[in-house]
Amino acid sequence: MAAGKFADRVTFQRQGVGDDGYGNVTTPWVNYLTVWADMLEGLGREKVAAGRVESPKTATIRIRQSTEAATLTEADRVQARGVAWNIRSIVAVGRNNDVLEMLCEAGVAT
Repeated sequence: MAAGKFADRVTFQRQGVGDDGYGNVTTPWVNYLTVWADMLEGLGREKVAAGRVESPKTATIRIRQSTEAATLTEADRVQARGVAWNIRSIVAVGRNNDVLEMLCEAGVAT
């Protein structure tokens, strides 16, 4: 994939473990990896879940394969275009599996 296609800066985050100062364990999101990506947002849709209306939107995010990128899982999330995106699936694509393609969703609970 041509370098010019990777025009979005995205940050992958992982849940860390912390303490709120009162003895409670917290799991804040911690930045893990920042890379250039090719991001394509899809059309949003409305659905009713648990008695409330949700307006999720989807995106396909492609990044170059690397040692750090190979450790990404669906438990991580992506910060892109000012939105936190949940990763729903990850697959290696390309002739040499040199690109990771992720289906992501925002606007819904994790």
